Amino acid sequence: MAADQPDEDGVPSYERTALLLQGGGALGSYHHGVYQALAEAGYTMDWFAGTSIGGIQAAILAGNPPERRLEHLETFWNRIAWPQLWPAPPPDHPARKWINLCHAMFTMAWGQPGFFRPDWQGPLPLPWKGDGQVHYYDLTPLKHTLNELIDFDYLNHSGARLSLGAVDVESGRHVYFDSNHQTIDVRHVLASGALPPAFPAIEIDGRRYWDGGLLSNTPLSVVLEDNPRRSTLCFMVDLFDPQGTTPQDLDQLEDRRKDIIYASRAHTQIEDHRRMHDLRRAVSILFDRLPEAERDNPELADLKALGCTTTVSVVHFVYPGQAYRSWAKDFTFLPQTLADHRSRGYEDGLAALHKRPWKQRLTEHAGAVRYEINSPMT
Repeated sequence: MAADQPDEDGVPSYERTALLLQGGGALGSYHHGVYQALAEAGYTMDWFAGTSIGGIQAAILAGNPPERRLEHLETFWNRIAWPQLWPAPPPDHPARKWINLCHAMFTMAWGQPGFFRPDWQGPLPLPWKGDGQVHYYDLTPLKHTLNELIDFDYLNHSGARLSLGAVDVESGRHVYFDSNHQTIDVRHVLASGALPPAFPAIEIDGRRYWDGGLLSNTPLSVVLEDNPRRSTLCFMVDLFDPQGTTPQDLDQLEDRRKDIIYASRAHTQIEDHRRMHDLRRAVSILFDRLPEAERDNPELADLKALGCTTTVSVVHFVYPGQAYRSWAKDFTFLPQTLADHRSRGYEDGLAALHKRPWKQRLTEHAGAVRYEINSPMT
């Protein structure tokens, strides 16, 4: 739950606190920094939701008691990075981008320890493979890492909720694996991060699943559409910036393309939710004005269920990236670069905690409110 408690001056009271983590590969170290700042301030979270690398980290957090979460998150990032033999120049040095690109090419050729490794037969439709899938990398190392760092028994019985975004390969339907509704195991975490064509689809109960980022990279809808509705404070951490400039070369073009594809549609989602929430509040008001005898009418039970008076406040972080950002930013696992992402996340987390805009008074009928923490492209 949040460290903040409602004051007597109208500061909103939240029934639960959620952490929403977007997919983005190596950029996910930014999540680590934001969470560190929030955890140090006393936020332990009731609900973790994520997609891809966000889903992996959400599962690690939900699968450990609060006092061990940061330790296991740090172990994860240390385990999946190759050792760095010598320091790289600072972020604004012209050579830094090329060092990152060289490291990214090394990742493409050899994978990452504790994460994924090349599967030389994967791209070939060989008859003895059996499953008929084509892919470039094997996720077995990640499976072992997750089984070591996540206590799935704790995850499924601790009370902290976990939601993981994925896509059903055959139906094309976006789904959420949710610990409130099913038992979560390592397959569900792997499925949330099984981005094609790099990784194979993960089979669960006879169906195959890919990375949820193919349809919705930010798990905001799972909170906004949750039922029964409860007032929720959401910390939403995005890794791709929806705003940007016109590319001037191929590197910038691919970088911008990824931002547009994988950035969240939070503005639209929250505005749609606000309009719907206004309607729900109107339903509640109208229902309360019915004669008492009519309120007990069984035929109006569905109408009553449509109404609500809850509030969802979204504290929105958007990672603008570093001076050396490039098209390979999401698979550059150079330890020094991962440290840069984490450091910026921690700084942004501290800035949010200094201002705490979610402590402001809200209007009586506020349904969904968004607080931007860091301006994109700054």
